[in-house]
Amino acid sequence: MPERRARSIYLASRLVAATLLAVSFLPSSLAADSFEPEAICRAAIATIAGRDPKAMQVTRIAGDVLFLTYVRPIDNFIWTYRCKIEGNRVFWAYDPGRWRESPKDDKVSFEILGDGKQLRISDHHSDGSTTKELFDRDKIF
Repeated sequence: MPERRARSIYLASRLVAATLLAVSFLPSSLAADSFEPEAICRAAIATIAGRDPKAMQVTRIAGDVLFLTYVRPIDNFIWTYRCKIEGNRVFWAYDPGRWRESPKDDKVSFEILGDGKQLRISDHHSDGSTTKELFDRDKIF
């Protein structure tokens, strides 16, 4: 009986070690836990709109859709956006408006860099060009 218990403990420890090793090799874009969806959406919409992510405010969350607003300082016009994350892709829409997910729309993606301390947003435009912005965590909030 003690041999069986010892073998079970040995196998469990090997499983834990293998799991930890496998997780350490995951691409950084899968480590989205280091940046909350709110931070990713704020940075993505800010990149798309050419604004400071601190000016983007999450006003509501409905399931996996985040609603964000930006108040334009010159006239206090309120822009409202919707955002959702699927894998390392960010899909967005004006609210109201259609989701930007057709083949001819820009493709927005993100990746986590710098040991989880930086977020890069890439906006791949339909003309083949790309806009990239790199954000430190403290630049988003």
